[in-house]
Amino acid sequence: MANAPFGFAPVRNMAAGGDLPTRMYRVTATGNTQGLFIGDPVRFNPNGVGIARVSGNAAANTRILGVVAQMFDDNGRPLTFNQPNRGPFLPSSTSGWAAVYDSQQITFICQVDGSAAETLVGQYVSLTAATNGGNTAAGTSIMQLRAASADTSAKMFQVLGISPTESRGLGSFANASGWGNTDIDLEVRIALHSLTST
Repeated sequence: MANAPFGFAPVRNMAAGGDLPTRMYRVTATGNTQGLFIGDPVRFNPNGVGIARVSGNAAANTRILGVVAQMFDDNGRPLTFNQPNRGPFLPSSTSGWAAVYDSQQITFICQVDGSAAETLVGQYVSLTAATNGGNTAAGTSIMQLRAASADTSAKMFQVLGISPTESRGLGSFANASGWGNTDIDLEVRIALHSLTST
């Protein structure tokens, strides 16, 4: 795909079945320091109640609760598009609610910030530091995976393979010809989950 980061999008449930369950979590004004976008990874707020966005420059061993699926205001009303330039996101210092894909069994697709070789499969990666903020017009995250962080030491995410939706691999078995390209989409799982001890 072209260089168009979109954060994290759920792709499948490894526990079988097509369900991609979410749970509602509080977002406080004081915990929302960067704004919160659809597709952003989140964690429990380390400075209070609710959840907080995981910064692109967060430590590689930061635990992840899940990924934002939808945003709501304080009264539980879904945030919608207010076009031409306002997507459904919570600006910084704004409170509300977020529906979060928090199951450890859900896998996600996300764009990698550089060239990705097949040797990444099974390795662990963190986020790209330059991707704080989001696409305010669409309300979506611009988070990416940091290709240079890949190794065998446990980090936020583990690479499972090339995304089944990666267009540059279409026509080859398991999209294998997509490897080696820049800005391809990878399928990952949350390796360091907030709900586990390992």
